[in-house]
Amino acid sequence: MKVLIVGQRSNLTRHLLAALDDATAISGADAARDGLPADCDAEVVVINAFQPASALGDVRQPTAYVERSLGVTARVLESCRDHATVRRVLYTSSASVYGDNVECRETDPPRAAGLHAALKLANECLVQRFCDEIGVASTVVRLFNMYGGDDTFSIVSKIVAAARSGTSLTLANEGNAVRDFVHVDDTVRVYRALLADPSVRVVNAASGVGVSVRNILTNLELHGVRVPTTSIRRPEIRISTANVERMGALVDPSTFVSVQDHVIREVLG
Repeated sequence: MKVLIVGQRSNLTRHLLAALDDATAISGADAARDGLPADCDAEVVVINAFQPASALGDVRQPTAYVERSLGVTARVLESCRDHATVRRVLYTSSASVYGDNVECRETDPPRAAGLHAALKLANECLVQRFCDEIGVASTVVRLFNMYGGDDTFSIVSKIVAAARSGTSLTLANEGNAVRDFVHVDDTVRVYRALLADPSVRVVNAASGVGVSVRNILTNLELHGVRVPTTSIRRPEIRISTANVERMGALVDPSTFVSVQDHVIREVLG
């Protein structure tokens, strides 16, 4: 099965390319400008492109912001219509569409709060509606807090960097919010399983285990490593942990990497 991934610089894309036998990638910028390559013969298109994580809060150029967040998806979808080989689209969405929902079930109505979440949800709706119109299967993957691999943005990577260097780590609200962390290698396992099952419409990609940053730091202290911290107050969702029943029919989350083990291994070797 030939797979084309849109979003060449993505950490997830690089790991998917390494794991899949017949996959290629193009940049989101190229896709936004040209759509799919003229010689594209992929059966599945995976859209990983979105606003760069470092620019999520910068809305000083709103037209460019929306184009990067939604325009790439729209251009890719239009181009899929012109490529008869494309039979399926996978869109990488985000747990942010659940908002303040402790359950995070795929069947729950979205509660997107904030611009980032709203645009992710808009992408989901656009992908599903368009693919239904042209008779192409679609799958929305709601990715929770991914870490590992080449990641330098997640809080997990920042904990590891601070522990190695002995520098201070800035936390939101003392690090007490509970999150669902999933390793990039386990995320790839979910995608590989999804490629074999086109019937899945929406699925969480997550561990199903909630852990706070404070707990990760406390566990590090138990292993002799103390990371100095400062804290800032800001609004945030208190608990975001995925229901993984649907994903569990594809891969066994009990075999996933533990974020606690990962941090200890990365810091202590």
